[in-house]
Amino acid sequence: MNTILPKLRQLLGIFPIKRLEMNTSFAWAIGIAAIVALWILSGELFDDDAKSRGATLEIEQERTVAIRATISFAQSYVNKIIIRGRTEASRTVTIKAETSGTVIAVPADEGSRVSVADVICELSINARDAQKTEAESTVHQRLLEHEAARQLRQKGHRSETEEAGALAAYDAALTALKQIELDIERTKIRAPFDGILEDREVEVGDYMRVGDSCATLFDEQPFLVVGHVSEADVNRLNIGAQGSAELVTGEVIEGKVRFISKRANETTRTFRVELEVPNSDRTLRVGVTAKIKIPLEPVRAHKVSPAVLVLNDQGQIGVRAVDENKIVYFLPVNIIDDQTDGVWLSGLPNRLTIITVGQEYVSRGQKVTVQYEDAETQS
Repeated sequence: MNTILPKLRQLLGIFPIKRLEMNTSFAWAIGIAAIVALWILSGELFDDDAKSRGATLEIEQERTVAIRATISFAQSYVNKIIIRGRTEASRTVTIKAETSGTVIAVPADEGSRVSVADVICELSINARDAQKTEAESTVHQRLLEHEAARQLRQKGHRSETEEAGALAAYDAALTALKQIELDIERTKIRAPFDGILEDREVEVGDYMRVGDSCATLFDEQPFLVVGHVSEADVNRLNIGAQGSAELVTGEVIEGKVRFISKRANETTRTFRVELEVPNSDRTLRVGVTAKIKIPLEPVRAHKVSPAVLVLNDQGQIGVRAVDENKIVYFLPVNIIDDQTDGVWLSGLPNRLTIITVGQEYVSRGQKVTVQYEDAETQS
């Protein structure tokens, strides 16, 4: 109103009328004109004041947007590669017959532990004993013939080639004897190493030919936990790396990586990984489902609630934070682990103020009022 009166005086000043010369009608006209001018000027001024107050109110509203935040510090986190797999024996062989014959004994039962050289299946010798006796006689005869040829050669009654022929006949007889002795030994099918006998495939009375299976044997110590890792992760593993396996039975066993395949599976494009674990107490079983965990190099990461994660306009996943001036900004993140009590994020600075409530309702560059979740952090 202070600005209206000077303008009104200015408006009235354009009418230099003397009081004595002013008639009544003219006075009324001047009064009405003054009132109209006053109304016009007051409307413009009030409108300017309203706009000014509205803009001030909007700015004030922007300044009073409140969010909740927490100050987060990076921690040393050891990430792990998780591989689904199963237990396997370190060695599994199918024991096969190297000669033919009828099974006359199966000393080892299925599921039993056997030692190296224990008899698994025994075949009948049949005529092999007679063949051995004949071969031994032939060896003796060829030995005498060779000795006689040697003596006659010394006296000049035999040529050098005749003596060499007698020696060759003797060597052939020895070879035939060794072959029959080996064939007799093969009638006893033995364990090649200490292990567990599984899947015995013959019984007494069965006839076995060369190549027929007698039983399956697997080695108990050490054991393997085998899985397949993706193309993206295979180069992050190293031979000799320590790892663990959690079996579906609840057992947790420690071991080390002993093998990483150089060739991908043609169907799945994954690489075989073997974790060697001890089994000195002989309690592990073949084929048990397991979760293999192999630690990687430690990294700096933040552990937060998954609720703080947001997407920006480009579809990137990240967090909204505020700087020292309480201005909102966005940071993309990498989720390196997802646990029941939070997620681990990499790609962030060591210290930052993460918005925990209200992050969906603010945008980059906006100034906010921060209410810290921990009052001590505000100080």
